[in-house]
Amino acid sequence: MVADIIFIVAAILLAGLGVVFGFGRTLRFFTDGIFGTIISIVFCFAFGGLIASIPFVADGISWLNEWLGGIWSFFATIRLATVIYYVVLFLLVQLLRKLIVLLLEKLFSMDLLAMRILNGALGAVLMVVAVFILLLLVLAIFELFGTSAFVQDMLVKLDGTFIKTLYLNNPIDFTQIFANNAQAGAEATLLF
Repeated sequence: MVADIIFIVAAILLAGLGVVFGFGRTLRFFTDGIFGTIISIVFCFAFGGLIASIPFVADGISWLNEWLGGIWSFFATIRLATVIYYVVLFLLVQLLRKLIVLLLEKLFSMDLLAMRILNGALGAVLMVVAVFILLLLVLAIFELFGTSAFVQDMLVKLDGTFIKTLYLNNPIDFTQIFANNAQAGAEATLLF
């Protein structure tokens, strides 16, 4: 199919771009700006609770919540210390992310033949994988609007292609998240 040919040509072109830019610059591109912010937010969301359960961190948050509650009870009500913890965690993750990317970029830009080959090969792999993940995210967003005429028309045109197979077997699934939010909203509406 034409869509599969376009997909393969795009993957080859992206791999070529990855070779030209190298691993360090490709990594910086995909971890700077909005992508980097999203990565940091996802990290804080995924691991923030785990880090907060470490005894000395949990004790610090609890102590700060009590101390702030002593200043004004509203601070205890909104658990301001927990908010502060997540803001500080986000800033630390941003800083750590930037330092790791800078170190990797410097490491892979060393002027050695083996490092140049490795830099190009890893850059090609990273570019293709990153864009593939972005494609999966776009397909997951399309799944949210699966009943719309646009998506139905797109699926008919993609029949028998690799992209349709990706769409049908996408490991990224936002529908459950939004279904849970819709159900929680409906339950909240019933309460009022």
